[in-house]
Parts: sequence; C-alpha cells; structure tokens
Amino acid sequence: MFDTLLFFYLVVPLVHLIHEAGHVCMAKLHKVENTEIGIGIGPKIFDFYFKGTRIQLNIIPFLGGYSSNDQAGKLSHKEIALISFGGPLFTLLSIVFFLPFWTPFQFSFSALFVYFSLWIGIVNLIPFKIGEKRSDGWQIASSLIQLVKNR
Repeated sequence: MFDTLLFFYLVVPLVHLIHEAGHVCMAKLHKVENTEIGIGIGPKIFDFYFKGTRIQLNIIPFLGGYSSNDQAGKLSHKEIALISFGGPLFTLLSIVFFLPFWTPFQFSFSALFVYFSLWIGIVNLIPFKIGEKRSDGWQIASSLIQLVKNR
C-alpha cells in the first residue's frame, strides 16, 4: 500500500515536473516569457513562482501535467519542435541521474522512477493526437513537416 502511494503521490508528479521543466527550459532558451507548469488536474492546491515560471500543484497530482506560455502563434516551427523535444529529453536524461541508485531487481523508489521516466520519455516521442490533445511527438513531427514544406 505504501509503495502504491509513493508511486502516485511522489514518483509520478516528480516525473511530470521534470518533463514539463524540460519544455520550460527550452522555451526560456528561446526567450519565451510567462511560462507556467501545472501538475495534476482538478482544483489548485497551491502555486508559486520559480525563476519567472508559475508552478501549480492540483488536487490530483498523478494525472498528468502541462506547461504553457503566452507565445502561442508567435513561435517558429523550429522553436515549437525544440520546445516540444525538451520534455522527453529532460525525462530521459533524468534517468541518468538516478542510475547510480537504481536497483532493478528490487522494488524501490529509484526503480519506479527509472521505469516510469522511460515510459513517459518514449511515449511522448510517439506522434499521436487524441481530440485536441497532441503528444510532444506530434508537435515535433508536424513542426518538422512544416519546416520542410516551407523550404
């Protein structure tokens, strides 16, 4: 029971935070202002600002995350592709930092983190669209297609 709570209330939100921070870091590299990260869904529990980015934790923190900025429609296709790639990149790179603590044959925090990060990093690179929701892979692929078309 404790392992399940640890996974849903610590590991999952942490992986989502790292993933969304990757998007925000790439956006900041491209001089994007007014960035925001949301972890979870439902009513807001609390929010705070960190280095100009608003970070909000919602009541159900294990059901996804998002990042946004006020530059919608103003970014080039290259910038959109790079910002979209930032999330999966940070997620997959975070695994490298946890590898020294990883115990693959035991149930542990580090194993949960590595496996879930691997899942999130890879799945987000797959281009798919469900309704209005688009994966990072979709954003990357569609931006690259537009770059090729515009040449």
